[in-house]
Amino acid sequence: MRLETCGPQDLDALCSLEARAHPGGWSAAAIAAELDRDDAVVFALVDTDINGDDAIAAYAVVRAIVDERWILNIVTDPQMRRRGCGRRLLSAARDLPGPARSMWLEVREGNAAARALYVDDGFVVVGRRPDYYPGLDGGPREAALLMRRALP
Repeated sequence: MRLETCGPQDLDALCSLEARAHPGGWSAAAIAAELDRDDAVVFALVDTDINGDDAIAAYAVVRAIVDERWILNIVTDPQMRRRGCGRRLLSAARDLPGPARSMWLEVREGNAAARALYVDDGFVVVGRRPDYYPGLDGGPREAALLMRRALP
């Protein structure tokens, strides 16, 4: 898989992946807005199948705010999970050019797999936002954990 920066031409593919991975996730308008921002980067891991067709396996949205990097969204195709995509996207976010002293993100409290990945990458929980996320499958609203990682 190769890492590529996304642009407006990738909007349909990003929306398709978002719908497969997170029903009720980011809208096309939200993704398009990040693709258009000067302080944001959207990058993807692109996989080439046996027919030579490219498909986005995972993507991330990262925004630079003063000396912080905010990971706003990380999405992995359900069929590509547990293959290191999230780890590679976190590494790419760390390696973006420009001054940054820390990276931040929010994660659904019940998303144990993502939380474990972030902790393994050096993130620590620094806050909790109760009732932040809509409930899954009609369930109760869920808290967001605010996580931070220092950068060298």
